[in-house]
Amino acid sequence: MKKIIIVSAIGVFLTGLYSCSKDVDLYQSVKTEDAYNTVLDVDNGVTGAYNALGSYEFLGMSVPALGDMASDVSVANASSGHFVSINQYYADQYSTELNDIWSYGYKVVDRCVRTINGANTLLPETTSEADLATLYRSLSQSYSLRALANFYLVNIFGYPYKDGGNNTQLGIVLLTDKPIEPFEHIARSTVEETYAQILSDIQNAKDNYALYITANGGDGLSAFYMNEAAIYALEARVRLFMKDYSGAATAAQEAIDLRNPNVVTNEGYVTMWKSTAITNEDIFTIAKSDNDNLSANALNTLYGSYKGTISSFTRGLLATTDIRKSLIGSYTTSNQPAKFQGTATAQAVSNIPIFRVSEMYLIIAEANANAPLNNIPAAQAALLFTAQRNTAITTVADLPSTQADLLTFIANENVREFFAEGHRWFNLRRTGASFMFYGSAFDVQNFVYPIPDSEVSAGFGVDQNENWDSAIPSK
Repeated sequence: MKKIIIVSAIGVFLTGLYSCSKDVDLYQSVKTEDAYNTVLDVDNGVTGAYNALGSYEFLGMSVPALGDMASDVSVANASSGHFVSINQYYADQYSTELNDIWSYGYKVVDRCVRTINGANTLLPETTSEADLATLYRSLSQSYSLRALANFYLVNIFGYPYKDGGNNTQLGIVLLTDKPIEPFEHIARSTVEETYAQILSDIQNAKDNYALYITANGGDGLSAFYMNEAAIYALEARVRLFMKDYSGAATAAQEAIDLRNPNVVTNEGYVTMWKSTAITNEDIFTIAKSDNDNLSANALNTLYGSYKGTISSFTRGLLATTDIRKSLIGSYTTSNQPAKFQGTATAQAVSNIPIFRVSEMYLIIAEANANAPLNNIPAAQAALLFTAQRNTAITTVADLPSTQADLLTFIANENVREFFAEGHRWFNLRRTGASFMFYGSAFDVQNFVYPIPDSEVSAGFGVDQNENWDSAIPSK
């Protein structure tokens, strides 16, 4: 696989856990079989996976930016040129943004596979409790990061999962037991096989996390890592996309119970975006710091000096009594999001939230509002957690009481809660809802992005998404 085969097994010499600079490639001279001789090597392998995950080419900017710029939530500024091709749907198989997402997504996956293999090789000969804890932690992190990367890759480069259907539509290339070697012929798995792999990885992440906790004396990981609550949060989101509503609600509640957050006040909610400290909303967040030197590659810059804005559609969903309305504006124009305006010391630095407590409550609400649960009171109770950020809503009596109205409210609440965080496009695709694109209803469930041409043209078996652009309405 052209973009994967050059990736080394070892991320030891990367500049930091979440650095957003491009990798220094000198470490590629290390032979694969020599890369995991020690427990420290395995630990460093996880660092390499996190580095790729949090890079601006993947979850550090490009994926969240696509999630809103490809929908009706955000508007790219034509004069700056950044994410305009995504926003206006003329991105193609040669686009830098899509190439970056594919390439760095597979860097995450490749490093996870190598780390898993290295850890499993060392486990039988390891007796130290501290070393065992490191290996189990590394395994849990690698399985969960691989699942997370595969989830985004299949939802960008594959058609949506169809509940109750035959999911033989092309998914992604799965790396399971071994990395892909140079010049090896490969094939894309189906969406069904991809989701099965994701769920298998989530279960392995849970199992190894439990072993890690035992070996580590009970201490868990913070929200800057794929901790136990984050693993369940990922499962909740995956099962929601599969329309396994019972499984989604159960996993989301487990994530909340494990996180056990304190209440976030309205004032605290508005101010938390100005800090890089972990908040009571965070389940898993990609940490950024002044040392990352993000500059032009920050999500902050896309919505800052590059003048990306929040759409009139999104703004129209926010009542004047909604505290979240104050998170739009106060930068250079009134329509830019204040979620990513940096800290007091660095304008380009903000954490990138991947899983928040609010998402789990909205998953529980949506799951209960749908069959087979059909539990409207439970849906309303969960929905109130975020809905009361509109101070005019104080009790469940202020929320819709019919299934159809409640589901519409939940869909809009997802926009109100997560604008600029990259959820909207993925939610539109999983629900089959349309948005207005140049005056026409655009059903993005029927749309899929192309595999980068550099990958397809390498000739090692990666098939292109045929007629991928046929679903785009005429402008």
